[in-house]
Amino acid sequence: MSAHVNLDLVMELARRFQTEGGRAVLVGGYARDEAMRRRGQDIDTKDFDLEVFGIEPERLVSILRYFGEVHSVGSAFAVWKLDNLDVAIPRRDSKTGPGHKGFEITCDPFMPVAEAARRRDLTINSISFDPLTDEFIDPFNGLSDLDQGVLRATDFELFGDDPLRVLRTAQFAGRLDFKVEPNTQHLCQTMPLAELPNERIGEEWRKLLVKSARPSAGLNAMRDLLVIEKLHPELQALIGCEQDPAWHPEGDVWVHTLLVMDAAARIARREQLAGEEFIVLMLAALCHDLGKPATSKFVDGRIRSHGHSEAGEEPTRRLLTKLVIHQDLIERVVKLVREHLWPALNFDKSKGKITAGNSAIKRLAMRLHPSSIDELLLLAEADKNGRIDVDTSFPEGPALRARAQDLAIVDNQPKPILQGRHLIDLGLRPGPEFGTILRAVFEAQLDDHIENLPQAVDMAKQIILSKPGGNV
Repeated sequence: MSAHVNLDLVMELARRFQTEGGRAVLVGGYARDEAMRRRGQDIDTKDFDLEVFGIEPERLVSILRYFGEVHSVGSAFAVWKLDNLDVAIPRRDSKTGPGHKGFEITCDPFMPVAEAARRRDLTINSISFDPLTDEFIDPFNGLSDLDQGVLRATDFELFGDDPLRVLRTAQFAGRLDFKVEPNTQHLCQTMPLAELPNERIGEEWRKLLVKSARPSAGLNAMRDLLVIEKLHPELQALIGCEQDPAWHPEGDVWVHTLLVMDAAARIARREQLAGEEFIVLMLAALCHDLGKPATSKFVDGRIRSHGHSEAGEEPTRRLLTKLVIHQDLIERVVKLVREHLWPALNFDKSKGKITAGNSAIKRLAMRLHPSSIDELLLLAEADKNGRIDVDTSFPEGPALRARAQDLAIVDNQPKPILQGRHLIDLGLRPGPEFGTILRAVFEAQLDDHIENLPQAVDMAKQIILSKPGGNV
């Protein structure tokens, strides 16, 4: 078992429930991941669910309290949390209305294990694991589907009751790099998605982007299951948007975006990104060319997309707002989308150097904030690697990083040398004139005319003395 779960606690609980005439089995993600680990895959499980059969709710809670503090996750769902374990009684979900929440839930501790497993979305998630016997319980052949790399609905009628399962299927396709079997694919294509709350849509997207070694598998599944067509017009527009084959022999913008997503996932893991840094890179890779459908034109025998970086801002904001991405992260992604071509456009390949001056690099860091040159280089590298049959080396990356390191702005923006306290020391009182002077000196600093505090103070004095009645 994974180090994230207390094996002794699980075993003690299972034995105690057994003495009470019940049975406790690990279900869902843990059982699936344990089966994959036994097939040689390196998978770490962080979420653990114990399903208890044959024990009434009141007695179950009483037993749990003997082992520690118990928190109710949801009384309607008969789920309790003990340490890092979710402990539940099997339940039935009866469809009572449209959408993801239109269900009536009935708990039944004496439900057969197979019936409890039937309500799970996919066969690979319907597997249970008995910690006492070290055996898998697999009434719907989920182990066989794991071996074949197939995603299959456990029960087609129950699956069709919950439209969120369409997105869950797509994100599992990305996370596991599995194929959706044809009947399940057809079912997903027929299910309405319009009533799904944006929060839940965003949750499935985040899982796909963060947990997938090959996100393209999940995005292709979203396309095949009609999620892209029904929910995301910004991404749908990439399909069939042609590119100049000399620069992009891999195909249209959709194909290029999939390759960039996979490259970004590799880079994120290479750089050991986590949390916001990971999701920002993946979202920027997803959105970096959203401006191409509106700007692509056939000019002088070539397909051109002039201005697509800037044009990508509006569709990026629309898409990420629908995915309920925090506004701070949206701003970082938008800045990266707008500047993603800068490293390539400012690099002389024959000389192996960045052609832009220090001022331009500093102003780039200013425009990127709250993102950074470091994040831009990771995106630009992924973009360069999102092609086939062309040179995907990335010498502009080390060249720009070295220049930015010399300026101390790899992961932040330039900091003004002159501060308000320095103007107070010169005898000025805080007011509108403060801002005017500070901005002027900072502009000179960005242009390399100011390099230290004495120079900054001298310039401030000159500005003050140039005004009527000015003195220092």
